[in-house]
Amino acid sequence: MSFLVSSLLDIQTALLGVFVLLVLVWLTRKPRNLPPGPLRVPIIGSVMAVVWEALRRGTEPYRIFAKLAEKYGTVFHVKIFNKTVVVLNDYASVREAFVNPKLSDRPKLLLNDFLKSEGVATASGERWVELRRFCLTVLRSFGVGRSSFEDQIGTEAKALMDEMVKFDGKPFNPKTLLSNAVSNVVCAVVLGQRYEYSDRRFTELLSLLSRNVQLLGPAGFLKMTFYSPHFRHVPFSGLGEIENNFGKLTQFLKNIIDNHRENFDADNVKDLTDAYLLEIQGSPEERVTDGVNKSTKHWHLNECNMIGTIVNLFAAGTETTATTLQWSILYMMAYPDIQKRVHAEIDATVGRNRLPRLADKPGLNFTYAVVLEVQRLASIAAIGPPHCASEDTKISGFNIPKDAILIPNLWNIFRDPSVWPEPLEFKPERFLNAEGKAVKPEELIPFSTGRRSCIGEHLAKMEIFVFFCYFMHRFEFKKPDNSPPLNLKAKPGLTHSPVPFDTRAIKRD
Repeated sequence: MSFLVSSLLDIQTALLGVFVLLVLVWLTRKPRNLPPGPLRVPIIGSVMAVVWEALRRGTEPYRIFAKLAEKYGTVFHVKIFNKTVVVLNDYASVREAFVNPKLSDRPKLLLNDFLKSEGVATASGERWVELRRFCLTVLRSFGVGRSSFEDQIGTEAKALMDEMVKFDGKPFNPKTLLSNAVSNVVCAVVLGQRYEYSDRRFTELLSLLSRNVQLLGPAGFLKMTFYSPHFRHVPFSGLGEIENNFGKLTQFLKNIIDNHRENFDADNVKDLTDAYLLEIQGSPEERVTDGVNKSTKHWHLNECNMIGTIVNLFAAGTETTATTLQWSILYMMAYPDIQKRVHAEIDATVGRNRLPRLADKPGLNFTYAVVLEVQRLASIAAIGPPHCASEDTKISGFNIPKDAILIPNLWNIFRDPSVWPEPLEFKPERFLNAEGKAVKPEELIPFSTGRRSCIGEHLAKMEIFVFFCYFMHRFEFKKPDNSPPLNLKAKPGLTHSPVPFDTRAIKRD
């Protein structure tokens, strides 16, 4: 009996020794000079530390990361299972990282799996370089980002205001109208068409896009970045519905692409879809080899990546700009004195007999400052799109290992008190210099920065400014009587969107 007990104790001791040895091996394998971070344990890494902060601070990742930054510094790392995640909480580290060519890749994302395609926003390496170069060239060729494109935005802004006028000062939720208008600007360039505000099918499509943003929830970037096909079967994850919604969006766009293909005229390229078809066309014997078009000048511009790129441009170009415009209306309702100053400046610079133009911008400094403050405080992309290290490299003196994921906490950057005094206050004056001219500090990066900054940045800037100036010229936005108090807190989602609200658009004399 004593021999049996002794043998069992020896086995337990041996197993304990093996366990300790494995832990020591795991700890010694930790790359040297990583950014500091919470305690890691085998298998799950730092997950418990993140969960603990979530229980204490709430589930919004940007708040969790901001709190961890107070303890570990503005650049820290967490281990999420087998993934090293480096979180950047200040402008200097984000700027340094995102101009580094070794930190320009994307991790494997949920969207790529659902679409079975990589688009310009989700591709990496040479594929991304070629897709981005092509898209920028085509967008510029259609005047996007130039003053000549202003008329197209203005035409859609007028159509939107006509829809608002139909409510005759009665309460309405502006979200759907704003999404339709902004999407029409993108569709005109990418698909060569626009959709009436009464088009139910298109409205439902935009609702599916908005629904996916909501389903991704406050930890949306985690679902997007650490997605596994097995996760779609996890109860209450919402991934099954997200995949189904993307399927409907993809089919809608595929039908449009097929129509472009049937009516394609190489001598009459009307939009980006036509330009893509022109790029990948070739003789029948050249056209496809192993699913890749060999005749194209750009190897990675092929049928496979076409749908991903168009979905990227459509979705990103709709959701963030429309959300920014929602916040602008909400803040004008919440700060009527600021709204009056905007009205007064537009009236003094533009007058009442015509609509504002981009050429008026030098005289609309306070108006532009309001737009910048909305972008700062609303922080639409509170957590910026993740980057991935293609090779071992360094930032801020720390080693960043190959395949590490880097996440910019833009929400925290836009609330850095050393850059923005009284960061929680809505103060457009912070963007005015001593001469009263509007100045955008380099730390305000709502479209990210560096090599992978938003491809539609110039278009979005034009849209936001033109739409906002048109709104302020024509309407006064008021909180409806007997409606709930205005809520300036964001609802959970992949983007930092306002809680649904109604407004009254009162025509100005």
